[in-house]
Amino acid sequence: MHLYKTMKNFLMDFNYYIDMYEEKIHVFNYIDIEKLTSTEIILAMPSFTLTLKGVSFVVKRLEKREILIEGILEDVRFTR
Repeated sequence: MHLYKTMKNFLMDFNYYIDMYEEKIHVFNYIDIEKLTSTEIILAMPSFTLTLKGVSFVVKRLEKREILIEGILEDVRFTR
């Protein structure tokens, strides 16, 4: 299922997408990392700012415009 979703997003060229799994967050097509700590991550997205707060955040994968974060998510905020 994940491969299907990834291919669909690639072919349809969405501006961004955010996937949340158990203790993992995957964000595709962010603009910039504004803050990165073990308890808070702030990402500039195309039309808003995404703030993730939680416990034990660790970046498991970082590529151009794509990030995979592992940890316990407690709060998500979208700010325009």
